[in-house]
Amino acid sequence: MKSGCAISAKYSRTLIAKEIELGFLYVQSEARHAFPKKNSGVIVYLGKSREPIDLFYNSTHQRLFGLTNWYREVGARPKDKVTVEELAKHTFRLKFSKGSLDEEYSAEEVEEIVDLSGLTSTAKGDIVEDRIKEQILLFGQGLLSVYKPVSDSEGIDLIVVKKGVFQPVFLQVKGRFTLQRNGAFICDVRMKTFKPHHSYFLIAAYFNPTALELHDKILFIPTAIVEREGTKVKAEGEIRSRITTRLSEKTHSKWAPYIIDKKDIANKVLGKFKEMERYLK
Repeated sequence: MKSGCAISAKYSRTLIAKEIELGFLYVQSEARHAFPKKNSGVIVYLGKSREPIDLFYNSTHQRLFGLTNWYREVGARPKDKVTVEELAKHTFRLKFSKGSLDEEYSAEEVEEIVDLSGLTSTAKGDIVEDRIKEQILLFGQGLLSVYKPVSDSEGIDLIVVKKGVFQPVFLQVKGRFTLQRNGAFICDVRMKTFKPHHSYFLIAAYFNPTALELHDKILFIPTAIVEREGTKVKAEGEIRSRITTRLSEKTHSKWAPYIIDKKDIANKVLGKFKEMERYLK
């Protein structure tokens, strides 16, 4: 097969971090007809190379494997682009180009590429809580310690203690792994066991499955505000307080005053300790 043969079809997609990390290319729906129907090898030319290589295509998960070294050579980063040119049956050329940081992924694309279906809701909750705990410890100036309660029957997920202060701050952490189609973040707080207190706060965070990390913006809300301002909805036979907003400083939702950078969690908590210290004196 000569690499200079005519191109029968061309497809382009935007890379996510997981593809680069594991060295595969996800083949989107409009290109799948050109690939084998069963797990099989395919012939691939990389960039301007005239030398073909054999790569493995997994038809079950629509992934073309064996691209780790190439991604490293071209300096691939999330949101860069790969164009797939179909040269002949099961023969392709891949071309790399730098992408824009403004590129967005659709919710369907994220769900297909990053399969988190094997994670239970408890496991997902633990992931988000651990990320929040890390932020508090990293930016807490060595003053803060974080503990997990043996039971979360009171809705408390993390207990934060400041050195020398024997009045903790309590946190309920709500994590979500998806956004609404319009980009809105939604979380519900069960009201049955929810008891607002001046030392008790809600942290609500979106875990971005394309980056496998928390979104830069999170919600840090006093529990009294959650109870008073949340939209009351009935779900699974109980009343919940619903929070709906875009996680952006530019949003005009009533939750905008409580949107902070995730790196500021520790400063927010330290500020609450200062307030409590005034009350305790």
